[in-house]
Amino acid sequence: MRSPSPRERDLLLVYPQWQGAGALDGLRSSALALGAAVAGRRRRVDIEVPAGHPLAVEAGIHGRDELLRQLGQARKLLDSEPASRVFAVGGDCGIEPAVIGYLNARYEGALAVIWLDAHPDLNTPTSSPSGHFHGMPLRVLLGEGDPGFTALVDRPLRPHQVVLVGMRAPDSPERAFIQESRIRTLSSDAMNDGTCELLRWLRVSGFERVYVHLDLDVCDPGEVARVACPTPGGIAVRMLQRALGEISDELEIVGASLTEAFFEGSAIPAALESLLGWFRTA
Repeated sequence: MRSPSPRERDLLLVYPQWQGAGALDGLRSSALALGAAVAGRRRRVDIEVPAGHPLAVEAGIHGRDELLRQLGQARKLLDSEPASRVFAVGGDCGIEPAVIGYLNARYEGALAVIWLDAHPDLNTPTSSPSGHFHGMPLRVLLGEGDPGFTALVDRPLRPHQVVLVGMRAPDSPERAFIQESRIRTLSSDAMNDGTCELLRWLRVSGFERVYVHLDLDVCDPGEVARVACPTPGGIAVRMLQRALGEISDELEIVGASLTEAFFEGSAIPAALESLLGWFRTA
């Protein structure tokens, strides 16, 4: 495994993609607002994403060609500007094949992925009820789905690298895939009771490095409602902040993302400040 160069610094990737969620152009402005809020001292790079416009449906995916171009640009940028840790602010969850794909290759598969999300994002173009790519990125990272996207992931994740946390709205094919692949899951109720189960999984997994995917719809919508897909029954923000702090104590965090904020021109909700504070300083 390659050791980080002393010249390499943490990277903040601001990637305001919205096409993966269909017509939710507000994801773009929300991601840009979050990017400004968490910039800190990290070296910032941006992926250029156009404003809202009609999307073509290609091979069962809305905006497929645009998404592939953007992901290819992001992966090329990450490969050309090496960073030992990558923090990403996205529009939709479809940014992750570039970010996690880069880190999983860099650390030769020795990476745990905590997928904090109300949805498992394990659909394929044939199983997706919407054709929106933000419901497919984890399946792509596991090496399945549209070959144009899987070609961007040179080292796919293995199911034992992943834990789904706070998931509560899987589609039927996703539920079947989770069972067949034996991907570990932890419910919102379990997390609201404490972090013991998550920390136990981290210790048993044997990994020393972790990436945290944080779709803000994992939060209880009573606290954080301004997200692309608010889903009842989420994790309390204080428990989520506690979990992130305890993860930091257990493993080396080599990256994290914030995705799916949908403020629609409003200010960043005050309820998010503790999570943004963690993201700035992780």
